[in-house]
Amino acid sequence: MVHPRLTPTRPAPPAPRCWLGVWCELAARSAAALLAVLACAGLPGCFGSSVEEGTQRPLSQRGKNNVLTAEGVEEFVDGEWRKHGPFTFRNERGEVISEGSYKMGLEDGPWIQTYEDGARGKGSFVAGKRSGRWDTFFADGAPQDSGTYTDGRRSGQWTSRRSDGTLLRKATFVDGELNGPTTYFLPDGQSVDTARTGIYRDGELQAPSRKASR
Repeated sequence: MVHPRLTPTRPAPPAPRCWLGVWCELAARSAAALLAVLACAGLPGCFGSSVEEGTQRPLSQRGKNNVLTAEGVEEFVDGEWRKHGPFTFRNERGEVISEGSYKMGLEDGPWIQTYEDGARGKGSFVAGKRSGRWDTFFADGAPQDSGTYTDGRRSGQWTSRRSDGTLLRKATFVDGELNGPTTYFLPDGQSVDTARTGIYRDGELQAPSRKASR
């Protein structure tokens, strides 16, 4: 069997050397190492990271006219900065609209919050979800809603009022939906609105009430 003739491979020409010789080579290596460190700095798990786990720093933000709109503390955890500790948020007029604490980036503990319509909420969070008793108030401070959250959803008995203070509804919630007996009241706050009162399942009225009561 005749083997095909193999064409010999010509060796590559040697790379041109710097006239400074070894000094030039060392400088090139040092520059490459420096670039690697700079590219790696601050990244989680990188030998060049300049931030240690648990490091804290103040955080602030300013809006129009240099008004302070947010202030608190961040902590470096698992390779990223997370809100941790007391925080205060303000509108462009400098008025406090939300205040409470974070734990590893999630709301935790007592909070007060102001909503777009001017209403205000007061209650607690656990791991970023509303938990326990919550109360909301109209912009003038009059009571609006009161009840309990479980894992971020309304649960149990909730009472709602109109802005004039009259009773609007007494409801039963399960997993954030109306489930169970729920009573709506007419504008006088005493007479039952029979068209909407009855047993609810997953937010839908199943058996409306037939008799009005006071």
